[in-house]
Amino acid sequence: MENWMQLLQQPLQEKEVLLEDLPDLDLYMDQITTLFADKTQATDGLLTKTMINNYSKDGLIQPIKGKKYAKQHILQMLLVYRLKQTLSIQQIKGVMQNLGREVQQGQTSSEQLWKALYGGYLDSRVENGKRVSGLLEELLEKTPADSPQSAALLLLQLSWISSMTKKMCDVLVAQEFPVSEKEKKKEK
Repeated sequence: MENWMQLLQQPLQEKEVLLEDLPDLDLYMDQITTLFADKTQATDGLLTKTMINNYSKDGLIQPIKGKKYAKQHILQMLLVYRLKQTLSIQQIKGVMQNLGREVQQGQTSSEQLWKALYGGYLDSRVENGKRVSGLLEELLEKTPADSPQSAALLLLQLSWISSMTKKMCDVLVAQEFPVSEKEKKKEK
C-alpha cells in the first residue's frame, strides 16, 4: 500500500512554468517551447510548435503581431495546455473567448487577467495536492492488500473520481463559458 501511495503521488510532483520564469520580453516560438521543456520536464507531452500554431489558428490565444509572443500569449498557452487535459478544444475556446471579452470591455488588461488566472492556478496546486493526497490515503486504507484485484478496485475508484470531476467541468463550462452562436455555426 505504501508503494502505491508513493507511485500515485508522482503526478503531484510535476513541475510548472512559474510566473517568475516568464521573461518581460517577447519570445519566438522556439524560445517558448524551450522554456516549457526546460521548466516543466513534462512527460505527458510537451508544448509543441504545432500546438502553438493550432491554439493561434483556433482563436484560443489572442492574435500576435509579427512572429513574437508577448507574456500574455504565453500565459494563455499555459492555461490552454492545462485545460486541454480535461476539456475539448471547443470548450476551451468558449472559456478563452468569454474571458477575452473582459479585456475588450476594458474591465482588465490582458496581461493582468491571464497572470491572475495562471497565478491563482499555481497557488492552488499545493493545497489541492494535499487534498488529493488525503483522498488517496483514505482510498488506500479501505483497499485490501496489494494484489491485482486490489489494484483494479483502486483503478475503478480513481477512474470514477476522474469521470465525476470531468463532468463537473463540463457543467461549469456550459453554464459559465458558453460558446457563441457564431462559433457553433463555424463548427458545423
